[in-house]
Amino acid sequence: MIPQVSIIIPSARPEAVRRTVEALVRQQHLTEDYEILLVTPFARQEWMADLEKFRLVTVESLYPPGKMRNIGVRQAWGRSLAFIDDDCVPPPEWLSSLENQLHSRENIGAVGCRVVSGKQTLMNLCADHCLFSVYQYRQSANIALGSAALLVRREAFEDAQGFDENLLASEDWDFSMRLLQHGWTCFFTADVDVLHYHGRGDLFSVLRGAYRSGYRSGLTVQRRHYSTLSWLARLSVSMGTPTLYWLLIIPYTAALTILQAIENLRNEPEAILFLPMIFISRCLYHIGVWARLLEDRSEKGTSS
Repeated sequence: MIPQVSIIIPSARPEAVRRTVEALVRQQHLTEDYEILLVTPFARQEWMADLEKFRLVTVESLYPPGKMRNIGVRQAWGRSLAFIDDDCVPPPEWLSSLENQLHSRENIGAVGCRVVSGKQTLMNLCADHCLFSVYQYRQSANIALGSAALLVRREAFEDAQGFDENLLASEDWDFSMRLLQHGWTCFFTADVDVLHYHGRGDLFSVLRGAYRSGYRSGLTVQRRHYSTLSWLARLSVSMGTPTLYWLLIIPYTAALTILQAIENLRNEPEAILFLPMIFISRCLYHIGVWARLLEDRSEKGTSS
């Protein structure tokens, strides 16, 4: 029988992912209609032996996140494709809630949800707003989605040609943009919270994560989807040279932080406490982008 849902977990941590898998087999609506695929470069672990409807997809090495997910899809049989990261733990109603939303309208191609820190310390909550703000919305809406906990129609996935396998970051935003280009809607539901054990519980890890994210992203996706960007984002692309981008970092970061503050005041007033760290982490993100622009210019100069 063809399963209704294939759940794909790209994983670099075979022991940590056990918590994720154990939560998946407790999903409320799953009976015979699902399969779980773990995409990993590591061998089968002892705890996997007794799991039914579980398949290990072994890869040669740890590839970029988009490629890991695409490899899982190529081995999957389900009519719908669920993606969840190996540091996330979904509640029992996760998949049933996302499926209800996915099938509520024919044009919905993907559904995402809130992904919040599994450790409720001040620094972990701060990391949520500094590094994972796309998952923190308190209102359901049609927006671009993150891929840490996501459900996609197979037809929509194929229309968008899957994730870009070369991107080291922002591959989920790029995927959402390509879904929209093919006429699909991306829907974020605020009714489900997936716990995220992201390991950013101290100041250094938050700042390092912000810089790495900017460096890995660069302006690749912004340039690809320039016509759909806000005027502020278009300005950042227009000034996308090492000399000009440096001048933009502080005012651009300030504008984005103000916009996030307005959003927080409307939906989560207590998050205002994190604004200084949000500003600093956004600065580091854009310094990472600037460093990537410098490196790209250097490589072009060397190749010419």
